Amino acid sequence: MIEKILRALGGARSDRVGRNTRTLYHWRCSCGGHSRGPGGWLIPADAEYAAQRHQWNKGVGHQMPEVYSTEEEAL
Repeated sequence: MIEKILRALGGARSDRVGRNTRTLYHWRCSCGGHSRGPGGWLIPADAEYAAQRHQWNKGVGHQMPEVYSTEEEAL
């Protein structure tokens, strides 16, 4: 049964994303701040936390940055 579930998930993913790509998550802010460094985060919650840390460091009233995803070639 687990094999069927994994196969179904693998099939859905291959329809949506090419074999040599991966989804990476980044953040950008209206103040001009953005995620830095090569690549991004593989887990959306990690990018959201980094965006939230940016908001906290800027002080009260700063807007929450936008988290977005990109499809990039896997190494």
